[in-house]
Amino acid sequence: MLLRKTICAIFCTIFILSARAEDLKLVSPNGIIAIEVLLKEKIYYTVKFKDERVLEASPLSLSIDNAILGANPKVLSSRQTTIDEKIQTVWGSRKEIRDHFNQLVIDLEGGFSVEFRAYDNGVAYRFVTRLKEKQVMVKNEEVSFRFNFGVSAWMLENKGYESPFKQFPLDQVITDFKNNRSKIYLPMVVQSTPKVKVAVSEAGLYDYPSLFLDRGNDYENFLNGTFEKYTLTTKTGGFSNYSQVADKEADYIALTSGSREYPWRLLVISDDDRTFADCDLVYQLSKPCALKETDWIKPGKVSWEWWNDYVVEGQNFKGGVNTPTYLYYIDFASKYGLEYILIDWMWTDKYDLTVINPNVDLKKIIDYGKTKGVKVIVWSPGHTLYNQLNKALDMLASYGVAGVKADFFGREDQTGMRMYEDIAKATAARKLLIDFHGAAKPTGLCRTYPNIINYEAVAGNEWNKLSDICTVNHKVMLPFTRGLQGQMDFTPGGMRNLQTGHNIRFTLPQVHGTRCNEMALYVLYNEPLKMLCDAPSAYEREPEITGFISKIPTVWDDTKVLEAKFGEYLVEARKTGNTWYVAGMTGEKGQEVSIDFSFLGEGNFTAQILRDGANSDRVGTDYLFENKQVFKASKLTVKMEKGGGFVICIM
Repeated sequence: MLLRKTICAIFCTIFILSARAEDLKLVSPNGIIAIEVLLKEKIYYTVKFKDERVLEASPLSLSIDNAILGANPKVLSSRQTTIDEKIQTVWGSRKEIRDHFNQLVIDLEGGFSVEFRAYDNGVAYRFVTRLKEKQVMVKNEEVSFRFNFGVSAWMLENKGYESPFKQFPLDQVITDFKNNRSKIYLPMVVQSTPKVKVAVSEAGLYDYPSLFLDRGNDYENFLNGTFEKYTLTTKTGGFSNYSQVADKEADYIALTSGSREYPWRLLVISDDDRTFADCDLVYQLSKPCALKETDWIKPGKVSWEWWNDYVVEGQNFKGGVNTPTYLYYIDFASKYGLEYILIDWMWTDKYDLTVINPNVDLKKIIDYGKTKGVKVIVWSPGHTLYNQLNKALDMLASYGVAGVKADFFGREDQTGMRMYEDIAKATAARKLLIDFHGAAKPTGLCRTYPNIINYEAVAGNEWNKLSDICTVNHKVMLPFTRGLQGQMDFTPGGMRNLQTGHNIRFTLPQVHGTRCNEMALYVLYNEPLKMLCDAPSAYEREPEITGFISKIPTVWDDTKVLEAKFGEYLVEARKTGNTWYVAGMTGEKGQEVSIDFSFLGEGNFTAQILRDGANSDRVGTDYLFENKQVFKASKLTVKMEKGGGFVICIM
């Protein structure tokens, strides 16, 4: 990617400070957010939003070898800088991101610095070391987020990322969770004051273990960082023995270079819920694109067979993991202009990707797809792919595969996280897309390697085959929580839509909410590689709606959040080319919203509206299409039923 940076204003002031320096302050460009750095026995920092403290004095330090960087800090100098740049994206919610922040860099005795950034919508800090040793042992990193009493937080309810978010009083987390899990997965969103929310996460994670949080042994609202230890030896384990998990661990968390930048510790802060539904900070805090060419990276839509249990109807062959099924899916994808099909598990041996299922003629499938303008993505266990990285990718590239969906990673220690970067580099070198499924949360690696087209780390539609956790309240919560991290492999498109109750089906699963609620996900979710998860025959029975969703872009030139209430409803407008899409979704409470079209240019436009039908409160599959003429002064009232939604295409 060609990254064009326009630096509008830079000023830099250097202060030479004594060993017991005065406290330092950094304010966001709009003056709303302020960081105060307290240099005491440790380095502490506090955060204010509109002059109200939203984070109490929280310590930070880094234990390397036999030293604690941050203990009894002695400041050598500090400098403040204002940066205002334009980041050109390869894909995402907008073509261009304004990266505007004030930065404070504190150089300290011992060969390290701490960098703070204040944005208009959040703050971040990280360590930077310049140690003489080529390799150092990181014993621990002290990460702490200290909140006042009586606050609550939305966090993942169960162990792992594939779980619903639930609001809990932070004072009770120790009793509710301590016996059930050892760590809190990120992101989490704290209601720090009655009006202000603070999302806690990380960004710019490279060659380092993931950050989790844990509670202390008291009832104060102290959230402390915790990490998986460095893995010395592994054993086969995880789901169905697909992974290599820790067998023996070290007493440290990382072996790394003595001179490096550490991950950013990030807080998104706002009293406007729209901020959380559209936030690029994780992307902004990550390394720029490392690829010289990116034109070959093509987001798009995918016809997928696993979710609908390889269903084939009206054909004279049995659907399954076989060549005729994939040729049939290619025909469907071609008919509706879908860019890809996915060949999911069981096409290959779980421990050797070069051993191919004899029922799957991979070369024939790929060659047939070329004649139809449809590319093929194949699934693989992440650890098997990593163990055979060059051999497997060379084979797949020689066949003409367009990308790989890597699954079941199951670890987030330093080596486990390095796997993502190594796989991203290796696939990019062969111009292959990579979709990380069964994965850790994204932390900005997709900016550096934009061939990373998706991450899962979410309880998506896959779970409708297994349980009832993927409710409409869960679906509408995701843009405000998991969506903060970046793209997510949710896999929308279920055609059997239920208003109440849930009947688990392994074949042809059902989904919560109305049809329009499910279709709104094609606009509202950040998912550059977006599935049509249901069976081709289910879409063929409703060609009008299939034709409509197949034309919705998966990446955008611009995004505007029109209305939002955290975890309750969301309305967004997104633009690609000259076409706008406006979509809304709601949870268990119905909503009526008034859409202001002032974002449109001059002239009259035709709006094709997909909305909940009159009976969708009882029959989830009920929907209506209608056309209206709109212009920038127009107002349109749209009613969403409980678990409902809408999509408007404006041309």
